[in-house]
Amino acid sequence: MKSKIELFVDRLQQAVRLHPVEVLLSIAFSLVGCIHCESGFSYDFVEVPLAYFPVLFLITYTLNGWTAQHKFRFLYYLSAFFFIPFLWMEKEKFWTSTYLVSLVVAQLLYLVSGWKRDNDAFMYVGLRYLRSLFSAGLLAGIAYLLAISIYASVQYIFEIWQSSDGTFYTEAAFLIFMCGMPLLFLMFIQDKGGEESPNRLFEVLLNYVLSPALLIYAVILYLYFIKIAVLWSLPKGEIAYIVVSFVSATFILKGCQAFLTKRYYDWFYRFAGLAVLPALVMYWIGTCYRINQYGFTEARVYLVVTGWILTALALLFFSKRWGRYLYASVVAIVSLSAVTYVPGITAKDIERISQTGRCNYPQKEAIYDYQPYFEIDGHSSIDISGYKTLETVNGFRNDNTMWSMTDRDSLYIFNKGTDDPFYAVDIPTFWTNQLAKAGLNAGDSIPQEAFPILLEFDMDSAKLVFQSISLYRSSPDSMYRISYVTPGYYLKKQ
Repeated sequence: MKSKIELFVDRLQQAVRLHPVEVLLSIAFSLVGCIHCESGFSYDFVEVPLAYFPVLFLITYTLNGWTAQHKFRFLYYLSAFFFIPFLWMEKEKFWTSTYLVSLVVAQLLYLVSGWKRDNDAFMYVGLRYLRSLFSAGLLAGIAYLLAISIYASVQYIFEIWQSSDGTFYTEAAFLIFMCGMPLLFLMFIQDKGGEESPNRLFEVLLNYVLSPALLIYAVILYLYFIKIAVLWSLPKGEIAYIVVSFVSATFILKGCQAFLTKRYYDWFYRFAGLAVLPALVMYWIGTCYRINQYGFTEARVYLVVTGWILTALALLFFSKRWGRYLYASVVAIVSLSAVTYVPGITAKDIERISQTGRCNYPQKEAIYDYQPYFEIDGHSSIDISGYKTLETVNGFRNDNTMWSMTDRDSLYIFNKGTDDPFYAVDIPTFWTNQLAKAGLNAGDSIPQEAFPILLEFDMDSAKLVFQSISLYRSSPDSMYRISYVTPGYYLKKQ
């Protein structure tokens, strides 16, 4: 036990000796956070620098390693003052995409700072970083839970400090997560020599959990791709998030294969570039369609940039020479930085230019009076000429009438007293076709004159008439989607 304590103290001293500016920043920012809390959060000008502490800390740590044997060593010591410009940033505006992109770019800068072209060496740096960050975060989290549990126990037993709960919890978080966690991170990441040794848990996680799950994801995406190709429909909007996760996970797990003793899935990861191409095709079809319909917004600019980064990553790995995680990271840094920090081509600027051309900029208050819910009701007469029978259709199971059911984006129609549908249709495809029949596009407003057309669904030798169709959209520029349909009548010719 004594030797372990001595080892801990030795590594702590080494961390302080090798990383003086990082330690100074951690202590200073944690104390400023506590003072800000004690003042009742009255020092508004320190809130943005406190929020950007992870970015500032990582930039300082990166400069420390990059300038260790370099004539630009002064940049490392100068980084202690990088927080100064943030003192004048409005706190209402800092929690934006710029903040999130800054976190990503700062971590990518650390990964490329060693300029390791070898993929195994690059992945080793990344895995060591993640392991150190996770270990430090885990220990800091445990320490925080222990601190508040001890505090709560003392408070309950001795009936003291009854009115200071919030202050203690906040100040403990500042001290542990803004000072203790960075110090632990610096201690854990000191071991830079050697290669990643085989780890049983790591092997089980990759070979028996993550890789099988990724293959299942791949099959699902391929089947969905076949479905939209056969039905000639557009990918759903949320498919972009799945594609980003799938492509990113594919190449991350591909890089981790070098550290496994048993590589069961080389047959898949060897052709990772080809494996992700159908997903990227769906991604670009959906993205280009939405931009063509609604123009660029800030979110869609980042959607395009993300797609470009993932596409570049896949294309790079078609070449043995250029298939390097280092080059892909550089592409990501340059692309994200360009649309975030360069005036004139930022995501906000592109949104302004695009929406101004559509007369949607500057945004007016009226844009928010949109209807998230919209219902198409049928009150007009029905043309029954040419049809022999008319039957009522209920929206629930009924032994005396026909009935319908919606499940997993599909509408099923049943005969009297049966549980086997005689007709099924994909609801998104049904809605796209109905709009086209009425001469409307997905993003158009729906005039009342189009209601009768939208409520009548032509089938083979039959027609299904709906009482109502309930629609929903999440934002002013998004498309209406069917949330519920109420059937009315089924007309048959024969």
